[in-house]
Amino acid sequence: MSVKLAKLLAVFVGNKDSTIGKIGKGAVIAIISPFVAITVLIGAIFSDGINFNQNIVTDLFEGNPITEFQGEQAQFINDVQHGLSLIDTKMNETNQTFTNGATLNAYQVKGYFIGLMFSKQKMDFDENKAELWVKSFTIESNENEVKKIVPTSVNSTIYSHQESNLSMTLNDDTREAMERVYGGLIGNNGGTVTTLSKEEMDKLLKSIPEETSELRKNIVLQAGDAVGKIPYYWGGAASCAGYEGNHFGTVIEPDYKGRNRKGLDCSHFVDWVYWTVMNNNLGNTNTTGQIKMCKKISAGELLPGDLAFLMDRQGNTTHVGIYAGRNEKGEMVWIHENSHDNNVAVNTVSYWGGYYRLNIMEGR
Repeated sequence: MSVKLAKLLAVFVGNKDSTIGKIGKGAVIAIISPFVAITVLIGAIFSDGINFNQNIVTDLFEGNPITEFQGEQAQFINDVQHGLSLIDTKMNETNQTFTNGATLNAYQVKGYFIGLMFSKQKMDFDENKAELWVKSFTIESNENEVKKIVPTSVNSTIYSHQESNLSMTLNDDTREAMERVYGGLIGNNGGTVTTLSKEEMDKLLKSIPEETSELRKNIVLQAGDAVGKIPYYWGGAASCAGYEGNHFGTVIEPDYKGRNRKGLDCSHFVDWVYWTVMNNNLGNTNTTGQIKMCKKISAGELLPGDLAFLMDRQGNTTHVGIYAGRNEKGEMVWIHENSHDNNVAVNTVSYWGGYYRLNIMEGR
């Protein structure tokens, strides 16, 4: 285990070139498919030179089950999940002590922990260490000569407290891993998604079966044209079809994660694509509303322009993407407004909970 753990940092600070899909560097995010051999899965998490795996980080943060691993790798994931569970408990207890509605920044507290665990300085975590970890994100404040404990997001203070509380010295690489995980969780790891060149758009078009209807091809091409052009913004909806009049990218009031560029979220991106191509905005609704407009289909029935939804443990929809055909490796290609990259992205993610066809696309 120790040899493999020594390689973990590469997951967070390795090169950014995509290794999946090849529909264009920077446009494709390396995501691990559950259909590949388990040894490839392990290599994608634990070997040098592999891209940062945002989905694993997000699943850990959100407490989603991770079942792709076996043996000591599965045990490592369990260790991280156990530590996060302890931290969740301590955060809730600490938040109750604050006044004026103050709370700890969960993305920072848990994101830094995930970064630490995926570094050479990984440690065994127990309830006491979890308490000391959470305490590192607080600071003593004097208000009217009354001492109070309040949250802090100042790195220098947090790092100093962590080193003191946990009797350790944080390596520069560890801090970089911690910051990268945190940045990914709040959508600040943008810049890895760029617009598609003409050659890349041609390649995307070639991934669409020749017999596909012009309508479906146009839906995929419109979605592909938006890659790298429309920032992710929670709750963001289009006010009209097309680009003109929507003012994508202009500075607006920050959303709940601090993203302050006018854009769309995943469901409203799908709305916008269909609005632009078909003059039908699907009701400008969320994923819950969208899935009600669909019928479930099998993977073998998928046609370009069909949708896939991600579900949480309760079966609630949390994400949606547009199917764009298969690449030369036979992998499904998806275009979606991706919060992890803070923009529309095209990639081969495989975390979907089911495939669906909009009723209006039946027979088209």
